[in-house]
Formats: sequence, structure tokens, C-alpha cells
Amino acid sequence: MSPGNDARQSTAGVRERLEALPRGTLVPVDWVLNLLSDGHDGPARPGAPVVDLNVADLALLFKKKPSTVRAWIERGNFPGAYKLNGKEWRVPAAAVDAFQRAQQREGADPGDDLSAWRHGT
Repeated sequence: MSPGNDARQSTAGVRERLEALPRGTLVPVDWVLNLLSDGHDGPARPGAPVVDLNVADLALLFKKKPSTVRAWIERGNFPGAYKLNGKEWRVPAAAVDAFQRAQQREGADPGDDLSAWRHGT
């Protein structure tokens, strides 16, 4: 089989996955590029979200109030975050993963600094 045929088969797999998503779904560009670059027809990690998350999604994920999540976004804790139609924040899955890894390295809850401030410590 020629390299051109391999590329077409890989692209067909990506097309099938994209067509299976509901209309209007936001898909991270990195995920699509990953599918196209290595011919792998699945997300980079099993269980990884394939859409950008909104504030409510992140609040549920981190068990925090939406106002806390918005503060993190505005502080720049989620690189690549953007406002959809200038209104609602959206955060790419890769930024969520990076945020979680950073929190694990620091070994702290993302809200600990605020908690310490409130208690005067």
C-alpha cells in the first residue's frame, strides 16, 4: 500500500470519529492533529475529554464554585482558555491536564492559597 493510501485511511478514521460527535461540538485542535500525525484513531489518553470544558464542567471536576474556576482562568492558570462568542469561558482539555499535573507537582489544593489568606496564615 502506498503512503498516500495510508494517509487516506488515517484521514477516514479521523473523519468517522469527527462525524460521530454531536453537531456543534468543540474539538481540541491538538487532538485532531494527533490523530492525523500518527494514524492513531483515538484520544491521546483513554478517558481524556475531547471537547473544551466550560466553567460549570470545571467546577464539577474540581469540586469548586464556578467563581473560583473563573478566577483561575482569569489568573491564567489554563493556557489557551478563551471566551466562546465573547461570553462563556472554554478551556482546552490539554490546559486542564497541565493544570492538574502542576497541582500534583505542588502537592496542594488550588484553593489553598486563598484559604490561608482568609485565615490570616
